[in-house]
Amino acid sequence: GRGDPPPPPSEGGRKRPRQGEDGTAPSWGVNGVNRNRYAGWTVPSPGHVIPSVPVGDVDPPSFYERYVRTRRPVVLRGVPPELLRGACARWPDFAHLASRAGDETVNVERRSSTSDRFGRGEEVPMRFDEFLRLMAAEDGSGDGTRHYLTTQTCLADDDGRPGLLSPLMERLRDDFPLRPDIMGNLVPQNANLWMGRVSASSSSSSGLHHDYHDNLYVLMRGRKRFRLYSPADAGRLYTRGKLAKVHPNGRINYEGEETTAYGADVGSDAAARASRRQEEAERKLEEAERAAEEGEEGAQERLERAEEELERAMEAVLDAEMDGDEEDGDGVPAKGELFDEPRRIVDRTVKDPDNFSTVPWDILDDAAELKKSHPLVLEANAAFCELGRGDMLYLPASWFHEVTSRGEDVGGGKGDGGVHLALNYWFHPPDGESFERPYSTDFWPRDYEERNRRSAAAENGDA
Repeated sequence: GRGDPPPPPSEGGRKRPRQGEDGTAPSWGVNGVNRNRYAGWTVPSPGHVIPSVPVGDVDPPSFYERYVRTRRPVVLRGVPPELLRGACARWPDFAHLASRAGDETVNVERRSSTSDRFGRGEEVPMRFDEFLRLMAAEDGSGDGTRHYLTTQTCLADDDGRPGLLSPLMERLRDDFPLRPDIMGNLVPQNANLWMGRVSASSSSSSGLHHDYHDNLYVLMRGRKRFRLYSPADAGRLYTRGKLAKVHPNGRINYEGEETTAYGADVGSDAAARASRRQEEAERKLEEAERAAEEGEEGAQERLERAEEELERAMEAVLDAEMDGDEEDGDGVPAKGELFDEPRRIVDRTVKDPDNFSTVPWDILDDAAELKKSHPLVLEANAAFCELGRGDMLYLPASWFHEVTSRGEDVGGGKGDGGVHLALNYWFHPPDGESFERPYSTDFWPRDYEERNRRSAAAENGDA
């Protein structure tokens, strides 16, 4: 039933991909991926239905252990109180949204026709209240069905670190928690408002793609049908980018875009570790100098060791900086900026990105057509789930999904069909084994702490 808890992961489809003679996953498809190390839960059979649980039946530690650590999608029926009182109660009211952020400029995707899938249209700027009028279909033109609000640009701070929220989401910040309690110690990467309109006789599709972060998707209006494939099937799904590696936690890398399993740019991660090593060496040197001044026994040897360690640490910092200084002809870092590659700041809507499949969404149920044009898809197991107003979906990083949206009538709108509205959170993908330490390093937790420290200092007027 809807509220029945799923079996433990060990009873489901959790398994490693089939291994080749060299211990790697077999080379699949035109992309030739041979480094698929995905070790999480997989879809056990075609047509599998993703189980659902009442949100009140799981606490953060059990949610992490059962779903996050095992990389298992789950539908949560209901939303946490902090969201129920805030965004879920207020955002379906367009007057509230307009009063909070109506004059904010947003980038909206506009399709040339309603038959195009989203992700292929042009991006146009408009005021948020103008977009809301299109969604309400006040003129009865139906023009709103060609427009879709997706991810927005996040501004960078003085260090080049991208913000967690776009200007639009900052204006709505009082309506939602930055990190819902259910997500435990996962570090937020971004949060977004998604809104579109469909006619009564049709639905819209996202196209088949994956994201780069763990996703908590909160539906506030409309209905959504998700078709899901695990990262184990990445090589069967005809991605536009050339697959290079799938980490054990599912995080997909494409050629020329190497990251750690938790999604940090490799160069940035090395630089951060080197910087922490230098900080620790400087601390030990200060302690050794005090010991020498006080004449403690063995202090001189301790001081010499501390000086040597500091020298090695500083060399490591220089090496990391040199690696990060590789530039292209325009003077732009070739491997991305500190903390994250620019294209990963948010999973923005761009035409033909690497993480989209070339398989047309409207043939995914047509076995005969797939056999002719994209036969490997038939070897992949698809799972399904449906969300209604007040439902949430947890989707681990790099799970492929094709989302079909249906609308819900808005107030006194004269147009046909209706609006679908959602809030989603992205979190840096965890690669640790415990609720307390979901990441194998402190790269993202330290970054999040630093953000919070700076935010508090700014609010208090400190430098």
